Amino acid sequence: MAQVFDLSCLQSLVNYSFANIARVKKELNLDESINSLDFFCIAILKFDNQKNLKYAVEILNKILRNSDAFFNEGNNFIYLVLPGTDESGATYILEDFREFLGNTFKYKVLELKQDNTKDLGKILFDLKKIL
Repeated sequence: MAQVFDLSCLQSLVNYSFANIARVKKELNLDESINSLDFFCIAILKFDNQKNLKYAVEILNKILRNSDAFFNEGNNFIYLVLPGTDESGATYILEDFREFLGNTFKYKVLELKQDNTKDLGKILFDLKKIL
């Protein structure tokens, strides 16, 4: 089951997650880049109505991994944080999910690494405008 957070916590959650990963990598003397640790995707889903959004939240809460997080901003948007998932993996998952829900949402996926999360709020704002 995914973790559900308020959108205002997103930057703090990302910073905290990467700090923990860096600490563990240091303790284990892991200097190399490991995709499942160093990368994550954020997806923004925009639904055509509140009924479809509500149903999607119920489904996502059941199917996402316990390491995943989602944020229901309201206004027909859901933000997903998928650690250890690259852009192609997130797209694959979302295409299947969109087909299952009858194409009731649009989405954008952004693959991030620790060094490009400093201004996450601006990144998400710009990404949301594209939808």
